[in-house]
Amino acid sequence: MPSLVDASQTELTLERPARTVVSLVPSFTELVCEMRLASRLVGVTRFCVEPAELVTPIRKIGGTKNPEIERIISLGPELVLANLEENNEDDVLALREAGLNVYVGDVRTVEQAKREIEQLSELLGGVAMKLTDGISEAVEEQQHLGRLRPRVRVAALIWRNPYMAASGDTYIGDLLRLCGGINVCEDAARGRYPRLSLPQLIELDPEVILLPSEPYRFRERHAAELLAQHGMSAARNDHIFLCDGQNLTWWGARSAAAIGEVAVLLDHARSGWQAEAAAAPELPPGLNLTVTQQDVVE
Repeated sequence: MPSLVDASQTELTLERPARTVVSLVPSFTELVCEMRLASRLVGVTRFCVEPAELVTPIRKIGGTKNPEIERIISLGPELVLANLEENNEDDVLALREAGLNVYVGDVRTVEQAKREIEQLSELLGGVAMKLTDGISEAVEEQQHLGRLRPRVRVAALIWRNPYMAASGDTYIGDLLRLCGGINVCEDAARGRYPRLSLPQLIELDPEVILLPSEPYRFRERHAAELLAQHGMSAARNDHIFLCDGQNLTWWGARSAAAIGEVAVLLDHARSGWQAEAAAAPELPPGLNLTVTQQDVVE
């Protein structure tokens, strides 16, 4: 009988692993599919787009911020998957008041991602070992390299007009730390996603700037605007990179690969440095390609 306490400090007990599931979180949807349990998904949000071949036919129940509560209730799922940051508390409460089991997750570190995978596995009766082992191996590699390589000042922007960046109290921030980055917006005192003016960003002088394809879809013209700001090390050295926002922000099935990709991007600023056994690998395919995704957060 699966039983646990979720990120909303709510105890959740199921009589058996859930056989019908509604997911309000794209990364949860992808993770359920990665566990080969896609057939249990009876409803997902319109932003749950991966893996496309599996989720396209599944009934859509609105967005992450405005799910169709009555439709979800009518589906009668044995479990609803939500997230503390991505979904509204009022929606979660409405679903619980209707008698549905709602699991609320919250991932701000890579280690929390591992625990979340394990908890989802418990709720669904799925197999998580392959995924968590892959993350553990990637973490161990970065921890080893961390004793050898120089650290790099980095900013990961998630919005434009105004610029907003990921602080240290985020999953992105933990990826940066793990991969040897010094997050110039590490301090979360100004919020988990602090706003920055362009002069403030220049003053912080990151050596690398990451521009993901979501939640804001950064494009080449946005990178060019920053590359023109020669007061920043990242601009002078051409270390401003467009990258896959799903890999950077969707924890779970992508976490192990994301760790390697972020490390590769930061390695561009580690002049002359090579890993102990081999030079840093080439930029992974797809990191600088435009990804089809919504231009802004819902």
